[in-house]
Amino acid sequence: MTVRVRLPRVLTDTAAVAPRHEASGSTLGEVLESLFTTAPGLRQHLLDEEGRIRPHVLIFVDSVKSDLDTAVGRDADVQVLQAVSGG
Repeated sequence: MTVRVRLPRVLTDTAAVAPRHEASGSTLGEVLESLFTTAPGLRQHLLDEEGRIRPHVLIFVDSVKSDLDTAVGRDADVQVLQAVSGG
């Protein structure tokens, strides 16, 4: 099954990757692992040292905030967002 993954510009510029990717998997964790095979530089930006989604990263599957165990259906849309902070 093919899943579309969209990344924010700040991340694509930092990791030097394209903003849109296709990946596969039945859970968000599997989709991310598939994505990391073609864009390995993303791992450090999305996951912490324990393999969890970083606190400042939000990932949505079909517009629903998701975690690594979230089921991903056929032709799902995955969108990655990073929190912006400042004062």
